[in-house]
Amino acid sequence: MSCFSSEPLVTADSVYLGCSDIEGNFMAQWSGKFKNLIRAEEGRIFSHPLTSQGKVSWYEFDMAGVRNLFEVQEEKVQVTAIKNIGYADSFVPLSFNSWIYRSSEEGPQLWMWTEGKPSPLFTEEVAHIFPPYVDDKGGMAIKTRDLNTSESSPDKLWAGKNELKMILEDRDANPSSPYKAFRHQLAVSEGRVAVVATDDKGEVLLLLQDGSIKEVARAGKDVKSFDYFSPKMRGETLVFRGVDFENRKALWVYKRGELSRLVTQGDVVHTDLGAARIHYHNQDSIFYGAPGIGPQGEIVQQATLTDLEHPTTLLGIGLIKFIDR
Repeated sequence: MSCFSSEPLVTADSVYLGCSDIEGNFMAQWSGKFKNLIRAEEGRIFSHPLTSQGKVSWYEFDMAGVRNLFEVQEEKVQVTAIKNIGYADSFVPLSFNSWIYRSSEEGPQLWMWTEGKPSPLFTEEVAHIFPPYVDDKGGMAIKTRDLNTSESSPDKLWAGKNELKMILEDRDANPSSPYKAFRHQLAVSEGRVAVVATDDKGEVLLLLQDGSIKEVARAGKDVKSFDYFSPKMRGETLVFRGVDFENRKALWVYKRGELSRLVTQGDVVHTDLGAARIHYHNQDSIFYGAPGIGPQGEIVQQATLTDLEHPTTLLGIGLIKFIDR
């Protein structure tokens, strides 16, 4: 069994992960013990679990697009079949019985699915909409690309709760912009959006709120480089992966205006099997996926663990939890 291809979702009492074994893919829940919630249909895959308005949800997809939506309600999994909307993907929950999704059909590319009824959400004419992001209170953010899908096309960042408003442009869209480009991996929480952008000095992690832009961390100054995974944000907690100046993989947290390192490749952690070291001979397999953040600022991250005294002895991939103190 493996769960390293999924990103953890942390709730007040559980951690949810998409896993797989020889029988296929399934959604797992950890709340003191491991539980298989539901299996995907043969040949289909589950998305990363997400939460919105207290609802845990995910979707099932294959090459033909999204097939079913899943919601955990009162410890039971509710399944909603997707029908009659053509090819659609990237469903993310906005509230109970309400989802945002992308459509490749004619007309608007971003839609709302509410109680089985689709309605256009974003009607600007753009060449491409990247996967949408939402927080657990109904906020949302998207990156769009105008004209065509080439890297040199104008990019814009949009965010809002009830409607999307433009909050950032790259230099192709606005020649006076200080940012030459920005990634499509985003984090959104309570009116704030985090994104890695590139200016004339290099890459920088930005925090945008109410028209202001704050520099959280800069490559070459605070970190050597940012990993290509979404930053994660919930409440006051912003977490991201990167590489330090000793070429070690690490996790940083930005909270209450302060940036600090949370954990680094080579650190010792305590597990149910005793002490273990975060280590692996392939540096790209030190950490897996983006971190997860719980409602009280708890941070979880999947990492490869080895024996403390014998680094070539692999213990497996562990889910590490950091408690906010």
